[in-house]
Parts: sequence; structure tokens; C-alpha cells
Amino acid sequence: MSIISIFSAMQKFKALKIFRDAYSGHPPEIWTLAVLTLINRIGTMVIPFLTVYLTTVLGFSLKQAGILMGSFGFGSFAGSYLAGRLCDRIGANSVILMSLFASGILLISLQFADTFTSLLLIIFITATFGEGYRPALMVSVADYVPKAEMGRTVSFIRLAINLGMSASPVIGGFAAVHLGYKWLFWIDGVTCIAAASYFMWAKKHWREKPDVQHQKHAAQILSEALPAHKNREFILYLASTLLAGIAFLQWFHSVPVFLKTVWHYDEQLIGVLLGFNAAMVVLIEMPAIHALEKAGKVNFTLLVGLACTAGSYLFFLLPKALFVCYVSMFFWTLGEIFFIPLNNANALNMSPAGKRGQYTAWYWMVWSLANILGPTLGLGLADELGFEIFWVLITGLALVSLTVYQPLLKKISEQT
Repeated sequence: MSIISIFSAMQKFKALKIFRDAYSGHPPEIWTLAVLTLINRIGTMVIPFLTVYLTTVLGFSLKQAGILMGSFGFGSFAGSYLAGRLCDRIGANSVILMSLFASGILLISLQFADTFTSLLLIIFITATFGEGYRPALMVSVADYVPKAEMGRTVSFIRLAINLGMSASPVIGGFAAVHLGYKWLFWIDGVTCIAAASYFMWAKKHWREKPDVQHQKHAAQILSEALPAHKNREFILYLASTLLAGIAFLQWFHSVPVFLKTVWHYDEQLIGVLLGFNAAMVVLIEMPAIHALEKAGKVNFTLLVGLACTAGSYLFFLLPKALFVCYVSMFFWTLGEIFFIPLNNANALNMSPAGKRGQYTAWYWMVWSLANILGPTLGLGLADELGFEIFWVLITGLALVSLTVYQPLLKKISEQT
């Protein structure tokens, strides 16, 4: 019933008008950030293939590779914090440039590390600089977009991310097989530097940064704004996001293992399912979020998206069947489309001018923590209790998050 009411709201707008309006009206600064992100993500090749490189080329064990990849998660956590703090001190655009240039140099250097200790250190540092791009990007977005259009703009940036990430594994796989793994480091590093160079040129033509939130009383509001860790509503929002994030990310960690080891499907099906997800996101998310924002159903849509995420795992309690995999992915993708961009937009809208970097840092630190805890808790519980009990538990976790979100979103809407 909830999904039906959401789609009925979308039908109030003509399909062509929805698509046209969704992609039009973005300021030049947002187009620059979208192109920048597309260039950056097309070149993202090292991380998707790093585990394979560590185990097959360098000869590390799975345990050692897991520890090395864990250092990337901790680097991501540290990078989110540092980038957010720096955004408030030197500006988001400076942090974006620093992140891209440093990442490019570090990714190229990574190919020359071959000992466990050197890899542990350089992977951590690379993640610290590289993952600082995300909070800085979102702070820059929020500086140029009014609150009422935040969801649509976040979806636009996510479109650039998804388009880039759909191409990069294909290019990376071809390069690894036909040219050798060393080329992945060069391509990834050079595209980071190319993206930074493009940004340096493009931002010269930007208008002066508008204060879209508080044009008249910015100084007063800054002095009165609570730090992120003292804002009770924001901390509750982050706690809910952590629970939702752990549940959401199981499709990347636990589901592939389940499909491979329990239902005995191969990697090709997993790849096709992820491709199905990417196609849905690219085709549906932008016009859907635009229409639903216009209809004033942002909070309701976010909750329905979380419910879709929760329900997607229950399909794996059914007997093995190929269509079950697609139905589960369909609902999980609806959850991604309805939940992720609006959850991100809400966090940006809650952040006060002048402390936006600090708030955004905390938000992305929570997602980094979810990326660390997700596979550890998920696969550990599945191994101990079995997948049938695990699917019920992970659904319950998402529903607990939903019950916290529901009253919180209403209060946030009144304050922002």
C-alpha cells in the first residue's frame, strides 16, 4: 500500500516532464561537480580489484588480504573526519583538490609497495585522502543548492557515481587481463589528477558562493549552532543511519556469499543482479526523487525505502529460485532509490552554515563504520546462526531503524 501511494504521487506528473525537469535547472557548479565525480569514478579501478591483486599477484593469504582491506575501512573513517573538519577551515573546494591530487600520487605509488607493513600503511593513507572526497563533495553541493532541491541534486551526483562505477570495473578488468595489474594503479591515479586539473579550471568560472540557508543572519546562526556531537536529533539520526547502513550493505557482503555457497549460483549471476540494480538506479532515481519532492512526500518515501530494504532479505527464506533473486534485488534497489539520496539530503539540510563540514564528517564516518561492521557482524552472525535466522535478524535491524526514524523525521522537518 505504501509503495502504491508513492507511485500514485509520481503519476501526477507527466512522464516526459518529470524526466526533463529532473535533469534541468541545476546550477553550473553542480554540473561541474557531477562531471568531476564522473571522471573520478570512471577511473576507480584499484579498490574493486585490490583483494584479487593482493592474493593472486602478491601472494598474500585471505586473512592477510582481509586485514589490509580493513585498513582501507579505517582510513575511510579517518578521512571522513579530517575532511569534514578541514571543510570548515579552508573550504570544501580546497579539500576536494587536496583529496584528488594526493589520491592520484598515492594510487600510483601503491603499485611499488609489496610488503605487508608498507601496504598496510599506504592503503590506510590512500583511503584517508581518497575518501575525504565524499564529505567535501557533499559540503560543496550544499553550498550551492537550496534545501527544497537537495534530494534531487544528491540523486544527480549519485547518477554520475553510478555511471562511472558501471564503466570502471569493465575497463579495469580488461586492463588487468590484457595489460597487467600495474596499469590499474596508473589509470586510477592519472584520472584522479586529471579530475583535479579539470576542477581547478572549471571552478574559476563559478559565481561567488551563495549562503542559500541563512543569507541575512549567518553570523548569528553560526554562533548559536550546536556542534554535531551535542545535537541530540542529529546523533539519533546518525544512530538510525548506522543501523540502516549495516542492514543495507548486506547485499554487498552476505548476499553474494549466500548465493554462492548455499544456493550455488555463480559469480556471473551476482554480476548480472548488480547490473540490474545499476540500470534501475540510473533510469528511475532522478525522476522519482524529483517527483516525490514536488509531491511533498520526502519523509514518507524515505521510510518506505527503508521498509523495502528490510523486506528484500525475507525473500531468501523462500525455496531456491532464480526469480526470487531478482525480486529481492528489485525491492532492495527500490530501498536504495528511496532511502539513500533522501537520507543524505536530510543530513545536509540539518547541518548549519559554517559547521556543515563537521556535520557532514560525522555522517560519512557513520557510513564508514557501517562498512567496517557490516561484513564483520553480518558474515559472523550468518556463520554462527545460519542464514535463515540471519535474514530475520537483519530485517529486524532495519525495522528498528525505521521506528527511530519515524518520529525523528517529523521533528527534523519542523526544525529545518
